[in-house]
Amino acid sequence: MMQAQEQFSCSLREHVDKLDFLNWYRFFFIFKAALAARPETVLEIGAGSGVVKSCLLPHVKEYRTMDVNKNLAPDFLQDVREARPELDGKFDLVIIADVLEHIPFADLPRALEAIRSYLKPGGTLLATIPHRRSYFLFMTPNYVPRVAAVPTGFLSFGSFYRRFIKRKIWIDPDHCWEIGDGHIKRGDVENAIDAAGFTARSRKSLLYVDFWIVKKP
Repeated sequence: MMQAQEQFSCSLREHVDKLDFLNWYRFFFIFKAALAARPETVLEIGAGSGVVKSCLLPHVKEYRTMDVNKNLAPDFLQDVREARPELDGKFDLVIIADVLEHIPFADLPRALEAIRSYLKPGGTLLATIPHRRSYFLFMTPNYVPRVAAVPTGFLSFGSFYRRFIKRKIWIDPDHCWEIGDGHIKRGDVENAIDAAGFTARSRKSLLYVDFWIVKKP
C-alpha cells in the first residue's frame, strides 16, 4: 500500500509510467465530453499525467490545474475540499477524474460545493469515480464499444469469499471509498451531487468508473 504522503507526491513521470488501458479509455470519454461543452476556460482538479491537458489545451483559451501535489507544478496548490474564493465563477468547465475517492466520503459535499463555486453559471462539471464491479468490454457489429458489469463477488472464489464470507469488498488501498464497496452506493454520490446544487445530471457507466456530466444552473 502506498503511503498517503507518497501517493500525493508522485512525479509527472511516475504518473505517466502508471498509465494503462483503463486510463486511456477514460480519457477518450472525458475528451469527447469536454469538446462537446465548447469551453473557453478549463480547470482540471487532479493534474495527474497531464494527458487530458495536452489534448484539450489547443482547443481552449485558458487551461489551469489544481492539485495537492507540488511535484506536478499545478497552477493552484490546493486541497479539493477547500474553496478558493478568487476562482469563483471563473471557469466554463471543471474536470475531476478519479480524485474524489481519495478524500473521506463525509467530505464529498464540501468538495462538491467548492468545485461548483469555480464554475460560471451554466458551466459543466465532468467527474469520474471508481465503481467496484466486474466489467466486460465488447464491440457491436458496428464497432461501437459497450460495457456490461456484474456486482463484484461472483467471478472468482477469492472475490466471493471476501464479499460473502468476510463481508469485506476489496478496493484500491489508496482510496478512502469506492462506489460498490459495500458501504457507498451510486445513489449516495448522486444525492451529494444534487445537494451541491448541480442540475442536468447525466451518467455513463465506463470500465472501472462512473462518469457524470452535470451543470451549474
